[in-house]
Amino acid sequence: MNKQILYPDPRYKSKLVVEVVLMMILVALWWTVPAMYFAGNELDGPALGVVLSVAVNLILLVAPLLFVGPYYRSLRYEILDDEVIVVAGILTKSVKHVPYRTVTNLKVTRGPIDRLFGLGSLAIQTAGMSGTTGAEENLVGLSDVQEVYEEVAARLRRYRSAMAADQASEGAESLPAPAMDGVLLSEILDELRAIRGHITRQ
Repeated sequence: MNKQILYPDPRYKSKLVVEVVLMMILVALWWTVPAMYFAGNELDGPALGVVLSVAVNLILLVAPLLFVGPYYRSLRYEILDDEVIVVAGILTKSVKHVPYRTVTNLKVTRGPIDRLFGLGSLAIQTAGMSGTTGAEENLVGLSDVQEVYEEVAARLRRYRSAMAADQASEGAESLPAPAMDGVLLSEILDELRAIRGHITRQ
């Protein structure tokens, strides 16, 4: 079995850091100003409220950043002749198999931050997810995402062609052979001619 193993580009780790920082800035702006105001009123003035808010924001920022490296290193993609396997996880490692027989669509996505780092993702949609907007699996952090898309699409086409050929051969085996049909019809026709000749002579 021809297996291709892929890993996210190292730039994907930098992209994750940027996303975490941007998310935490938005969270900080959402709660810091009200927290500083109430803390300043309840405690010893606004200065202490600012100190507490900054300390909490730093903790909230550092904690997710600690998981970026391990998560990035946990990602692995395996492209096989009949399925795609996605391995991920830090505390709990998951191994997700996506068989080609269930795949309904492949989609390349590049968000603004992806384009900034020259990356993209391959979303694999399956029959089980057809009623939703999400993908069954995403191969994220790929610098050569178009090449990966073409590789998976080519294997998917080969798999479906092989399955169609197998089904056609199984169907053909269940039918009488055309040569035998021709022989049988020819014998019936000869018999009918003999009967007609016998009737006309009488």
